Amino acid sequence: MNCLQRAFCYISRKRLKSLLLFMIFVVVNCMVLCIVGIRRASQEVMKNLRSNTESKVILEIRQGAEEFTEDDVQEILKIPGINRINRLWSEQTEVPELAVVIGDEQSEQLFTVHLQNRIDKDSPFEEKIYRLVEGDFPSAGNGIVINQILAERNGLSVGDIIQGNYRIAGIFLSGTERQQTEKAATVNRIENQIYILADENLSESRKGYTKLSCYVSEPEKIDELAGALDERYGEKAYVRADDHTYQKMKISIEQTGRITLFVLVITLITGCSVTGLLLSMWMRGRKAEIAVYVSLGLEKSNLLMQAVAEGLVLYIISFIISGLLAYSLLPKLSSSLGILENAGGSGKADYVGSLSVLGCGICMIILLTAIAIFPYLKKHPKEILSEMEG
Repeated sequence: MNCLQRAFCYISRKRLKSLLLFMIFVVVNCMVLCIVGIRRASQEVMKNLRSNTESKVILEIRQGAEEFTEDDVQEILKIPGINRINRLWSEQTEVPELAVVIGDEQSEQLFTVHLQNRIDKDSPFEEKIYRLVEGDFPSAGNGIVINQILAERNGLSVGDIIQGNYRIAGIFLSGTERQQTEKAATVNRIENQIYILADENLSESRKGYTKLSCYVSEPEKIDELAGALDERYGEKAYVRADDHTYQKMKISIEQTGRITLFVLVITLITGCSVTGLLLSMWMRGRKAEIAVYVSLGLEKSNLLMQAVAEGLVLYIISFIISGLLAYSLLPKLSSSLGILENAGGSGKADYVGSLSVLGCGICMIILLTAIAIFPYLKKHPKEILSEMEG
């Protein structure tokens, strides 16, 4: 009978002991695989966070300074790490076809027109102060977004054309229109804010821009980029970095990573300690069996292989079951960690991590088994038997 056959016979004969060791392996493997999955999801979130939080360096013209030109924009775009630029410009003007919502009668009856490459960014829409109630943000140049009260006052709706070629793509509300006082200047009233999407042609027709939002690809280097832009344009513009969202989420993800690492270390230490103690106790109870086998001429390496095979059979079966349990629970665990759910963390199987866990587990079983059986393999069979008689 070879070592594998003896291993299966021993597992079958010692069902209770085998079941206890098997359950320990299941619990430890399940916890380790869940933690590995969560850490993988955290790494994915950090990777997505770098490109999706849209950290930016904002340049805003100082009073009396010359506006940014298209040449300035193209120079900034050449700087490594700058993804794109949202050009912004605004002015107070009349719109002959529209009647303003009147505020302070002593103020000028004008509109504030905001021209920018993306209306949903760098505006009250991004900060959720304004929200669209009809239509959508324009996707083509000369599309505009106006206030619902202004639209009702002028009998307009989504799709209407004003000023010859400006199409109304969306209508917004803030919910605070009625709370404004009558002393509010007409040009400053929420109802009189008009947002126009600027395509490349419309941008080029502008002589300059009062504000540039430069979106960066590597938030970690945002201070370096802000310093470079401040050195170049500091005399004509206020330069500031805006990466609050990235920093806030980064801190939360790093905290999750530290907690899971702590739990992983505790789980591994506990699992190895309990497994090692159980194996030591069981090998002590099998020392007579080991002495008999050695007396019959069985090689000690063969006995070691039998003991290792017993542990590996239980471990590999438990690993498969643990994997099924862990990856069925992982989506729920990830969703319970709000930062992973809201930031797009996935609870998918990490096969590379799982294979690493399996390999480390196999090595640990071999090591612990060798340590547990070594004291009884190095002794002479007569010495073991005499100890038992004593």
